[in-house]
Amino acid sequence: MRKIKRYLPALLLLAGLALGGCFWLLQPLEARLTATPASGPAPLSVTFSAAGSTGPIVSFTLDFETDGIVDYTGTDITLPISHTYTAAGVYTATLTVVDAQGRSDSATVTITVTAPPTTSVSLGAIPASGPAPLEVNFWAVIQAAPGRRIKHIALDYDGDGTAEDEADVDFESYNMFIGNYEYTEPGNYTAVLTVTDNATPPHSVSATATINVTSPPPEITNFEINGDGESPVTVTVGAAVTFEFSAQAGHSARKLVKWELQAGDGYVVTTAIPPTSTISVTHIYTYTQTGSYTASIKVWDDLNNTDEATLEVEVETP
Repeated sequence: MRKIKRYLPALLLLAGLALGGCFWLLQPLEARLTATPASGPAPLSVTFSAAGSTGPIVSFTLDFETDGIVDYTGTDITLPISHTYTAAGVYTATLTVVDAQGRSDSATVTITVTAPPTTSVSLGAIPASGPAPLEVNFWAVIQAAPGRRIKHIALDYDGDGTAEDEADVDFESYNMFIGNYEYTEPGNYTAVLTVTDNATPPHSVSATATINVTSPPPEITNFEINGDGESPVTVTVGAAVTFEFSAQAGHSARKLVKWELQAGDGYVVTTAIPPTSTISVTHIYTYTQTGSYTASIKVWDDLNNTDEATLEVEVETP
C-alpha cells in the first residue's frame, strides 16, 4: 500500500497531461468567410478570406456558387482566394473547415453580381398609327456605355432587314429626331434602330418601334341634288328630285361594297353592290311634304370604313 501511494502523484500528473492534450484536440471549430467586394457589376473579381476561422483546422474547401462542386481545396487558411463571376446573379459561397478528427464547420457569404453597364437605345414613332399614306417621324434616345462612343447607326423602317438610313457617327449620347419615313401601304411595320459602339469587339444594340398603317376610308367625291351641290338646295314638293353622287375607295387594295341614301324626311334606301373601286349613282325621289331636311349619302368599303356627305334641302310649294 505504501508503494501505491508513492506513485499516485506521478499517475495524476500523467493523467492531467493526457487530458490537457485531449482538450486541445477538442477545441471548437469555427468557420468564418469574408468576400471583398460582395457586390458589383459583372465581370466581378472577388477575393475570399478564411483567415478569421478558428480551431485546429487541417484543411478547408471553398464552393464559390454552392452548387455542390468544390472549387478550391487548401490547408493554409491565411491565403486569400480569388474568383471572377462573369454572369449577373446572386451567389452563395460556402467555406467548410475540417480538423484532424473529421469534425467540420461551415460559413457562407452572399455575392450579388449585377449586369454590366452597356450601351442603351430606345426608339419612338410619331404618329405610331394612321391611314396610308402615313408619314412617321422617329425619335431616338441613345446612351453609350461608360467609356465608349457610338460609331454607327442604322435605321430599318419596315423591318425587312435592310437599313434605309445608316451613317457613321461619333457621340456619347443622343436624344432627338433621327429620321422620317412615309408608309404608303397598309400593314403593321416594325422599325429597327441599331447602334454600334467602339467596344472591342464592337458591341451593337437595337430598339424597335411598331407602326400600324391602316387603309384610308372611302371618299365621296361628289353629291348633288338636281345638279346643285351647294346647301341649301331648293326643290318643289311633289316634283321628282334627282340625287347624284360618286365615290371611290380610299386605297387600291380596298373595294366599295355598299351605299345608303337618306332624303331626310324618313326615306332611306340602302344598296349592297358588287365590290368595286368607284361608283356613280343617280337616284330619283319625290318629296311629299314641304319643310327643311338634311339629305345624306354614306358609303362603305370592304373593311367597313365609311364616308358621309350631306346637303340641306328646302322643299317648297310649287
